Parts: sequence; C-alpha cells; structure tokens
Amino acid sequence: MNALETIFLTMKAENSGEQSDRQVRRIQVTGRGSYVVSVPKRWVEQMGLKKGGRLEFDERSEGLLLTPFSQTRPEDEQPRCEILIPPDATADALTRRIISLYLIGYSMIEVNSESGNFSAAIRDTIRDVARSKLIGTELVNESSKSATLQVLLNFPQLLVPDVLRRMSSIMESMQHDAMQALVRADRELANQVLKIDDEMDRFSLYIIRQLKWGVQHPPLLDRIGLTSPVECLGYRIITRVVERTADHAASVAKNSLLIQHALNQTILKNVNTLSQSASKMMEAALQSLFTGDYQLAESVLSDREKISILETKLVEHLLKEKIPASELSALRLISESLRRIGEYATDIAEVVLNLTVQTQ
Repeated sequence: MNALETIFLTMKAENSGEQSDRQVRRIQVTGRGSYVVSVPKRWVEQMGLKKGGRLEFDERSEGLLLTPFSQTRPEDEQPRCEILIPPDATADALTRRIISLYLIGYSMIEVNSESGNFSAAIRDTIRDVARSKLIGTELVNESSKSATLQVLLNFPQLLVPDVLRRMSSIMESMQHDAMQALVRADRELANQVLKIDDEMDRFSLYIIRQLKWGVQHPPLLDRIGLTSPVECLGYRIITRVVERTADHAASVAKNSLLIQHALNQTILKNVNTLSQSASKMMEAALQSLFTGDYQLAESVLSDREKISILETKLVEHLLKEKIPASELSALRLISESLRRIGEYATDIAEVVLNLTVQTQ
C-alpha cells in the first residue's frame, strides 16, 4: 500500500440524511477545548501505523486531508533504475525507452551494455536524449559500457502552469513566424520554425512527468503549481493540444517551402485573416485557462463556426486561381492547419469550462 494513501475525514452531522459510503465519526472534546476524532482501525492497520504514530493534516475546501507522516518527502526520493541494452538495439528504441522511464518519474537512469561495449551510435543517442529531449537531465557518468542520466531539476524551479505558459509563448511565436515566412517567401525563417518545434517536445515531456507525479501524490500538488487531480487531467489534455498546435504551425512553415511562385494579394489577405482569427481564439482560450475566466472560454466556443467559414472562403478562392497542383496542395494543407489551430482553441476552452464551472 502506498505510504501516501489518504483518507478524507468529512465532518458531518449525524442527522444530515445524506447517503454516503464514508464513515461518520462524532467529534469529542477533551481537556479545555481540544477536539478529537477517531480514525478507522482498518485504515490505521493498512498504513502500518501504531500507537504514538504521527499523522499530517492538510485543510482542503472539501474536507480534511489526513496522511501518515514521513520525514522523507516524495520529491526528495531518488528512484533509480538500470536497463540492459542488447547489441542489436536501435537508436529509436533506446530513445523511446529512456523517455518512458523519464515520464514514469525515475530520477536516475543507468544504461548498461549487454555485450559490454556501446556502439558509437548508441553513445551519441544517449547524449542526444539528455541534451535535447529531457529538461533538467544531465549525463553524469559515461564509459564504454555504461552511462548514467540524472534528473537534477527541482519542483519549485519549473511549475506546470509556468511551463505551459512558456510552451504557449513559443507556439504563438511559431505561428507568427510561419506566416511571415509564407508572406515574405522567407525560406530561412521557415526552417527556423521547424527547428523550434523540438523545444516544444521537451517542455511537453517535462509537464507529463510532473503531472504523473502530482496524480500519485495528491496532498503535494501545490509543489507543481496545481490544486487537484482533476486539474492535472485538464492540464494534460491542454498540454497535448498546445503541442499539436505547434505541430500545425510547423506544418505551415514546411508547406510554405513548397510554394515557388508569389501569391496574389487576395490570397494573402484571406490566409492572414484565417491565421489571425485562429491566433486570437488560441490566445483567448489560453488566457481563460490562466485566469480561470469561464465567460472568456465561452466566447471562444462561440467563434467555432467562424473559423470554418473563413477556411471555406479561402479554399473556394484558391480553386478559382490558376495555381500549380503541388502549390495548391501546399496551400490547402496550410489552410487546414490554420483551421485546426482555431479548433484546438475550442478544445482548450471546453476544458476550461469543466475546470471553472463550479465557480459560476
């Protein structure tokens, strides 16, 4: 049984008449004003507690959170794992395995060679994973047959909402630069957008790692900047949405590289209108999340149909123009990506409604 398994003690009057599986315990008064309430014997035994054992209390809006006291906090633990890499292991397979262990929450990952010697490709892969894919991870030990990765980042340094804000800022910058690359036919700028996309993946993996930790340790959610497991679920969905939005911004940049001829002003105007509408929806959706604004989230959902109308108008105009087939296909994909960005904004807004509806 997990040492942080918890029990909520909700103080209720015996005559409340409410049907519940939770036990009702009468509050007793001892001495000159101390209040005492008993806890279930079964739970005490499951937690391995005995007479004189210590408990921790955490006041919550829904009741009182009670956990066994531990001198060692979960964030101080350094779970370690060791993996053996067979001689025929591929770089992609090794990357996926290390990332999975990082997401699970291991703070130290020791990679050993089953044959007693790493190939050059495997050694390069381990270095690349540590440096470019996993935030806060360093290669602290390396030899010809083993390597150790350690996650050195502490919780207070990067809270989940702050990381998501950073992701959102990068995503908005990617969309803006992708559109500038299209309008100005700037191939260098388009390629820069494609490189930035890797940074989004790093932040996304870090947030997933933190959210998993938070779900496992509900009493300590404030350590990652959140308040409830439900909020963890909402942030997991939104993190994925922001990551996918960045992918579509990268797609706009990638397809802009396929356009060899100058676009007329009407096409550029329609593309810009679609992009700006999608961008405003996304900005409003994210603002509603960070401010807990239910009405602002509602306004994003009300613009859902508008974004589809703008895309239809753009596509109809494209089909009337004499554009080479390959470039027409690229423009269609660009319009689809911009529409999807607007639709992703409504996905975020729906999550915000679920998170904030009780405050209305």
